[in-house]
Amino acid sequence: MKFNWGTGIFLFLVLFLAGSAAFIIFASRQTVNLVHKDYYEKGVDYSEEIRVKARSKEFMEALNIQLGNESLQIIIDPSVAAKIDSGSMYLYRPSDSKRDITFTLEPRISQVAFRKSDLSNGRYILKFTWYSQSEKYQIQKPVNVQ
Repeated sequence: MKFNWGTGIFLFLVLFLAGSAAFIIFASRQTVNLVHKDYYEKGVDYSEEIRVKARSKEFMEALNIQLGNESLQIIIDPSVAAKIDSGSMYLYRPSDSKRDITFTLEPRISQVAFRKSDLSNGRYILKFTWYSQSEKYQIQKPVNVQ
C-alpha cells in the first residue's frame, strides 16, 4: 500500500474522531459536584446574605474548634450559646458533596462533637448558622481533618 496525502488525511480524521469520542465518553462519566444546586435562588438572596455576614462579624471568635484523636469538638462561646433559639452546623466538603455533614442544634447547646470516623481526611468548611430573636447569623471557618 502506498502512503500518499489522501491516506494521511484519512488516518488523521480517523484518529481525531476516535480521540473526540474517547474524550466525550470520559467527560460524560465524571461526577459534577456543584457548590449549590440552586444557584439562582442563592443569587436572588445574596443581599440578605451580605446583611447576615455583616451582622455576624462580631461573633467570629465565638467558635473554638478542637481536633482530637476520636472526634472534632466545636465549642460555642457561652454568651452566644445562651442566645441561640435554633441553628445548624454544616461541614461542607468542597471536593466531595457526598461527605457533607449537617447537625441541627438544640437551643442553648454549647458543644457539638463529630466522630472522626464519620469524617475523611482533608479540608472542610464549617458553616455555623443560628437564629436569635428571629435574626439570622452565620459564621464560616475552615477545618482541616488529619
